[in-house]
Amino acid sequence: MSSALLIEDLVKRFAAGKPAVDGVNFDVPAGEIVVLLGPSGCGKTTTLRCVAGLEHPTGGRISIGGRVVSEPERNLLVSPRERDIGMVFQSYAVWPHMTVKQNVAYPLKHRRSSNGSGNVDTKVRETLELVGLGDYAERPVTSLSGGQMQRVALARSLVYRPQLLLLDEPLSNLDAKLRIRLRDELRRILKQTGMTGLYVTHDQAEAVVLGDRIGVMREGKLLQMAPPGEIYNRPADSFVANFTGASNVLLGKVLERKGERATIDLGQVGRIEAWTPQPLAAGDRARVALRAENIRLGERGPANSFTGRVVERRYQGMQTVYDVEFGGQKLEVLELGTAARHQDGEVALTLPPDTCWAYRDEGQSAID
Repeated sequence: MSSALLIEDLVKRFAAGKPAVDGVNFDVPAGEIVVLLGPSGCGKTTTLRCVAGLEHPTGGRISIGGRVVSEPERNLLVSPRERDIGMVFQSYAVWPHMTVKQNVAYPLKHRRSSNGSGNVDTKVRETLELVGLGDYAERPVTSLSGGQMQRVALARSLVYRPQLLLLDEPLSNLDAKLRIRLRDELRRILKQTGMTGLYVTHDQAEAVVLGDRIGVMREGKLLQMAPPGEIYNRPADSFVANFTGASNVLLGKVLERKGERATIDLGQVGRIEAWTPQPLAAGDRARVALRAENIRLGERGPANSFTGRVVERRYQGMQTVYDVEFGGQKLEVLELGTAARHQDGEVALTLPPDTCWAYRDEGQSAID
């Protein structure tokens, strides 16, 4: 499958010190949606702006549809309007003096070229139907809600069928309920049109729903690029694990490593078997990360079976969160169900080895 977007050794430096984007490499095959995920300042938006041509890279190469659009070493920089891209921003960026139809038709009338055939009215009507605004064509755009205005912005970027659609946290200005609804619809719309997308967000749930692959970034570096299931179940390092929700950490020392399994000594509570992607060796200090929902309370499994003590319960309707003391450390355990099944006091718990992930202990700063 051909790459709609190829990024090779991308570097962007604003001033002396660490680069904002530091040697990033990835590609986006045609028709795929890639989400860049990470905290504020990690370099995800700067990467997107370099692809758009709104920032000028310091080094590396960017190609769109097989055409190099940026390569500083050759003094090559194609202007944003010549890159055949669409963009959807956090702000709706609609023209307030125009109707919905006029907003969406604008790029068809003012671009030097647009993909596909057919007249402007037909393309606008079809695109408005696609985003659920077929009945709003003649309304002033200022009469719409925030969610509807963002749909107008999306329609305006889709109407000329660019090779690549760039989306910079487009749902962040919406309320929580509308954000969830539009998030689900956005993936449907992009897949229905066969659009290739590069999407930036700090919201993990948004990334999992929208992305065919997710790239987790930190301090300008791309730490892991993989399908959502792999990011969630096989995080490459302790930062990716923590950022995607593995908030429990047990500290210990590696006793041995065989293949992808390591045996970790946790001190007074004993040993634990864990999966590890890193070449840990006997004697290494290790952090074992695990998600609250993967811990099984009231069960004794064939491995990693222990006894803890429930010290607090927080009933949340469809789930209960427990704080469990475990070998001088505290674990957060999430259990689905409409009833809290465990009382305060001693409780059996199992930490399934495949959901315990051991990483080299590089200190808390490697996670924060």
